[in-house]
Amino acid sequence: MTYNDPKKGGADSPLFPKNGPRAVVLCSGPPPEDDLLRYWLTGADFFVCTDAAGHPYDQLPLSPDVVIGDFDSLSGRVLDGRSGPRFLEVDDQYTTDSEKALLFLVEQGIEEVILLGATGWRLDHTIFNCQLLERFADKLRICIAGPNADTVRLGPGSNVSWELPGGSQFSLLPMLGPVSGVTLEGARFPLLGDTLEPGGPALISNQVFVSPLLISVGEGSVLVAVDRLSVPLDMGNFGEE
Repeated sequence: MTYNDPKKGGADSPLFPKNGPRAVVLCSGPPPEDDLLRYWLTGADFFVCTDAAGHPYDQLPLSPDVVIGDFDSLSGRVLDGRSGPRFLEVDDQYTTDSEKALLFLVEQGIEEVILLGATGWRLDHTIFNCQLLERFADKLRICIAGPNADTVRLGPGSNVSWELPGGSQFSLLPMLGPVSGVTLEGARFPLLGDTLEPGGPALISNQVFVSPLLISVGEGSVLVAVDRLSVPLDMGNFGEE
């Protein structure tokens, strides 16, 4: 299911290890598999569902602490006085339910968030949710856990070392413009202080050649998406121009 021991859960993820108060947010996109949701809930301190995500909530691996949103999708289905999660209505049409959840969690002192069900179905929602990693960068560390890959933001001055299996695929996507001083070590296609630009040379489906994978960023920010399942290294064209 994932690239490290699921019994230890997401708190021990090599890509997004727990370093502070952590919440899992289940958004209203395609629901994740139970095993993936259980993995990230392990070690988390708070569990939030947005609007109808996860409804009926008693069928989830863990009952959410809070269900938040404008409840347009739950109209007529939320009853007061029943045991279960706390329902927090935020009637603000200028924020999405995912954004409402993040704003609420910042107020609760949460420092790290896993977004599940944040991609798929609608491209506009997927792109907006990816932009939340940049918009909340000064308030939250965020990981988007998609069906097949986990995505995090690396901002200016970032230096990470990830113990990933050889063959693990990953992609780099510049966020707001040119990103300078990007170095990749341990990758099949390394970089040395390169500048990346949106629409520039493709940086999709690179592979871990030697672990750990080292990534550093000078100026700017990138999204890094890492597949959970490693694939055999195709050495047939390795080293060829």
